[in-house]
Amino acid sequence: MLKLIRKHPLALIGAISIHLFIIGLFVLSFDWTEKPKIENPGLPVTLINNAENLELASNTQTLDKQDRSTHEPPETKLAQQKIEEQKNAREKEMLALATARAAKKEQQRKQALAEAEHLKKEKQAKKLAQKKKKEQAKKIAEKKAAKEKKRKKAKEEALRKEREKKRKKKLKKKKEAKRKAEAEKKRKARKKAKKKAAKKAAREKAKKEAKEKAEAEEKAAKEKARKEAAEKAAREKARKKAAEKAAKEKAKKEAAEKAAKEKAAKEAAKLAAKKAEYQRKWKEAQAKKKAEEEKAAKEAAALAAKKAEYHRKWQEAQEKKKAAAIAAAKAKAQAKAKRGAQISWGAKIQRHVKRRWHPPPGTSGKSARVKITISNSGFISSGIKMLSCNGGAEFCASVKEAFERSEPLPRPPAQYHFNKSDRTITFKMD
Repeated sequence: MLKLIRKHPLALIGAISIHLFIIGLFVLSFDWTEKPKIENPGLPVTLINNAENLELASNTQTLDKQDRSTHEPPETKLAQQKIEEQKNAREKEMLALATARAAKKEQQRKQALAEAEHLKKEKQAKKLAQKKKKEQAKKIAEKKAAKEKKRKKAKEEALRKEREKKRKKKLKKKKEAKRKAEAEKKRKARKKAKKKAAKKAAREKAKKEAKEKAEAEEKAAKEKARKEAAEKAAREKARKKAAEKAAKEKAKKEAAEKAAKEKAAKEAAKLAAKKAEYQRKWKEAQAKKKAEEEKAAKEAAALAAKKAEYHRKWQEAQEKKKAAAIAAAKAKAQAKAKRGAQISWGAKIQRHVKRRWHPPPGTSGKSARVKITISNSGFISSGIKMLSCNGGAEFCASVKEAFERSEPLPRPPAQYHFNKSDRTITFKMD
């Protein structure tokens, strides 16, 4: 995996960028301050409340107008008409604000879709480039394999010279392994520092966003309290004014005002109940959103731990494979060296015996095959076994006599610790 990351760093950076963009898109597209909607979808809660207040005020004013149309002066009618116009203007302004918010959300959604499509195309292009790169790497590997085969053939033809080259190459490999280990250590340190910096930046960002959110909520709460206080003051003023006028009017007018007040109280209680329900739903939505965020964070942490464990196991497997390959190469080299020492030792014994062998006259061209087992002290421990002999009894006896006369024979090389089978050798005497 480390090799893949080194060969294709741009692919890794692209994948990380895509994931970060998707997370950012989710965060931006979600309306963190959106509240549950009641009764009339698409209109803000404050607009519904104002509409209900306007309806209540309108009903009250209609009753007042019916009873006082003949008693009110022209100045009072003009003031009431002005209030009506101001209320209508506020209602139109709030409707325009709601329409603008809806248009802005639609524009953000379209922009997010366009960016996602662009990212998808970029990802497809990167995949195609990676495929071409892999094909080129495969061709290069095949060429390297052919060159390696040719090099091995040349190596077999010049074995004597290659021994010295192997020794130098081994030293070079040790240096290269040391250099790679140091480079890997430095890379891990850089990666750890980078990861630590990324976590710190993420914490700072989250802290900043939480602070901005808290400030926005506090500002909204203050604005709401101010509006409620203004509405309450306006209602109180209207109620006092109505009460003063009601004291001067007849009993019928007082009864009508009393009925209107009772209706207004009922409407206010209904409005308060709706507000309480809205607050409850909004709190539930916030709690649900927080739970989902915590769940996503836990899943991300679990995935990161799983990836780290997989990477650790992969590294251990690679190290085991490398150690096994080194051990196998070492064992092969030792076996080869041991076989060479055995052949050299056998040739030395044969020369030693032939110097003490006196074959009978007239046996030129005759030969015999002899098998013996030699002890570590150089003596024949298993007797002289004649496997074949074509030179007659006297010739065969001279061969046995030569081996007996040659004891003790040259000892086996002590550094290889030859066992019995290694010390059992067949000689051809001719």
